[in-house]
Amino acid sequence: MIKLFVSDLDGTLLGMDHFIKNEDIDAVRRLIDKGTPLAVASGRMDHEIKEVLKRVGVAGHRVSQNGAFVFDAEEEHVHSKTFDQQTASEVMKAIDSEPMVKTVSTAEETYTEEHSKWIDIISEQLFHDIIVEPNMRNLFGSDIHPSKISLHGQEKDVMEAYKRMEQTFGDEVDSFISHETCVDLMPKAINKGTGLRALIEKLGLEPHEIACVGDSFNDIAMFELTEHSYVMSSAHEKVTERASTVVDHVHEAIEDLEKKNLI
Repeated sequence: MIKLFVSDLDGTLLGMDHFIKNEDIDAVRRLIDKGTPLAVASGRMDHEIKEVLKRVGVAGHRVSQNGAFVFDAEEEHVHSKTFDQQTASEVMKAIDSEPMVKTVSTAEETYTEEHSKWIDIISEQLFHDIIVEPNMRNLFGSDIHPSKISLHGQEKDVMEAYKRMEQTFGDEVDSFISHETCVDLMPKAINKGTGLRALIEKLGLEPHEIACVGDSFNDIAMFELTEHSYVMSSAHEKVTERASTVVDHVHEAIEDLEKKNLI
């Protein structure tokens, strides 16, 4: 039986302009009413996940920023990890030449060094404004504790930047394409898979007792945890091949589990 259902947000449960399908809301609520709790695993911040859960009208466990922060549904801290000052500074120096917008996330805020029209566009998809702080790097380790460093741009630039970051920091930093327009750089061994492992250990569950649904490269780590993995049909083919079942919507994943009498 499935004892935890895990959903990604962007491109999965959450559409453009923060839209959530009524069918997905109904299915998630039905899931919880049947006694199977929900967890959200996202590259977004914890307070953004909480806002989505509020809109759906349910409580849930939270794996935020690709596994950097984990909280259970009772608000108990399960796990957290941020960059050390030196590594964060080295990453920023390495990405200076990348022709993309750079942002740095902490537990609660997102920063950038200079304003542009692209910052405004990115902010529209967040649940908070990006803070422009020209002195950002000098505040690492004191006022700013980076948990995620992101590069935003066109899909071609994202793919190329991802490859370069893997070559440059493969042994020190984990890189993920969290969206076709974004590469996330995380502290080593921090991903949705490790975040979920920390959560299920806290809950006393085994990997085969969870099911998950996602749509991007940063979801592969959680697909690898369980055979009950669902991928959105809109996903890149290299993501699709890593999951067991393809669906068009979150509610279809839940309905499939119901048909299999797993929930």
